[in-house]
Amino acid sequence: MSVTLRKRVFPSGKTCLFLDIYQNGARRKELLKLYLTGDRFHNRETLRMAESIRAKRELELQASYHGLSAGLNRNANFVSYVRELRDKARSEGMKNCWDNVLARFISFAGGDTVVFGQLTRGYLENFKDYLLSEVSQNTAQKYFSILKTALYHAVRHDIILQNPAQFITIKKVDTLPKFLTLEEVRRLAATACENRNVRNAFLFSCFTGLRYGDILTLTWDKVKDNHLEFTQHKTGNSERLPLGAQAILMLEDQAQVGKGETVGKEYAEKTVFFMPRQSTTDKALKRWAERAALGKRLSFHKARHTFATLSLTYGVDLYTTSKLLGHRDLRTTQIYAKIIDEKKQQAVDLLPMLG
Repeated sequence: MSVTLRKRVFPSGKTCLFLDIYQNGARRKELLKLYLTGDRFHNRETLRMAESIRAKRELELQASYHGLSAGLNRNANFVSYVRELRDKARSEGMKNCWDNVLARFISFAGGDTVVFGQLTRGYLENFKDYLLSEVSQNTAQKYFSILKTALYHAVRHDIILQNPAQFITIKKVDTLPKFLTLEEVRRLAATACENRNVRNAFLFSCFTGLRYGDILTLTWDKVKDNHLEFTQHKTGNSERLPLGAQAILMLEDQAQVGKGETVGKEYAEKTVFFMPRQSTTDKALKRWAERAALGKRLSFHKARHTFATLSLTYGVDLYTTSKLLGHRDLRTTQIYAKIIDEKKQQAVDLLPMLG
């Protein structure tokens, strides 16, 4: 018996990868739906993935030949395993994501006892269809990706030999980011918020583009000469972000708020924003938006989108905006340019006809 990785070149120039499987005197092919292109980095990662699949298929054949189970722990409880991964998540936001996925999966399964042996490709295809019927396509894509991540962890932990969801995908739909207009930001600023730290942190994010994780870890020693010098929580990149006049005024106000905090002296002297737990923050943002009659939900990601659209609206070029946001790829920032183009189209549509 043998499993060999082979290639087939198409007229288009793409190279298709497949497995040539020989067992008990019979030969069959398994298409991997993996392709090589002209990109060297892409090809290297694709070949690495294909070789991993080939090795696992070979192990499965050997296990089958010797009368062993293909899975190493097929009777382990998948839901319990995901809960363990959830508890190891570093951020409250990621823990909430795991909780949401678990809730959907348990609802689909009809209980929280689902062993790895039940997780066939057909079972997971049905879960995919269930997600698409319950939530938006992009939310379904996010939840299913998290589930696939759990299964990849299980492969690495030698619970299963291969990920049964590997070739199941949900396509992400391009949507324009939700943001606030300058008028809406002004309305919020003029409306009382029950938590001054949450208010100031959100408005500061609207004028700096800082992510929630960077807001949480922002300390006064990172404020230098009207700049922020910090390491991005998400990417690990070092950044030096210039502060506009409005952001500087907000920091001056926040310095006064910090003096009234009833926290440890050392913590109060170091930390810029004294943020409550995320659930409390979300509730404060919700009530603040209701009092301001925005008709929109607030989140720190929306504050970041607001900074991006305000920057482009008021003349900052795309490249500079990308650098201010800390994006690695300019294409990530281009989605905001589409928003500005749409706003321009709406503006010219308001112009009157000649007759």
